[in-house]
Amino acid sequence: MGQQPNIEIGLENLPRPTSDTAPPQRWKPDRPGDLAGPIDVPWGGMYGRPGPDTGYALKLLAGRDLGIDDPALLADASGAVAAVAAARASHFGRAPTAEDIDVALLAFGFSPEGLPEALVAGIRRDRTGWFAGLAHSPAKVGELVSAIPLESLAQSLPDLTARMGAGERIVEIG
Repeated sequence: MGQQPNIEIGLENLPRPTSDTAPPQRWKPDRPGDLAGPIDVPWGGMYGRPGPDTGYALKLLAGRDLGIDDPALLADASGAVAAVAAARASHFGRAPTAEDIDVALLAFGFSPEGLPEALVAGIRRDRTGWFAGLAHSPAKVGELVSAIPLESLAQSLPDLTARMGAGERIVEIG
């Protein structure tokens, strides 16, 4: 827009030239806690073994009926099943699959077909304590996943079903 003829503009009101911002300096990881590369990413313990897209376990689980009506208990149970499925998948270096969900459901007694009734009843009784408050406690999730030996998680679904069909529990919480 042009200047109106009745308004005088002084030198102090004219636009001033500005300097461009300096180019950014090269960044170096020099603060404590900065990771310099993939080799610095912590593994093991509570860090676990990260796998790709472990959150996909929740999507796979969404179509399954766990037989739990209380939303709070359902969130705890879903978190437990998804965590075990994600741990199994990350052991193999892949995203969770339906078989990982099936293994987790079997381990927690949600798939009782072919299992002794006494084993299923004991697991169902114990999982109430295992899952209590699990959705809000990462430490408890890690403890629950650690309670299942890696050898058991790595087994195929038929082999695990055969072991549990013989009366063996795979969740080893004291």
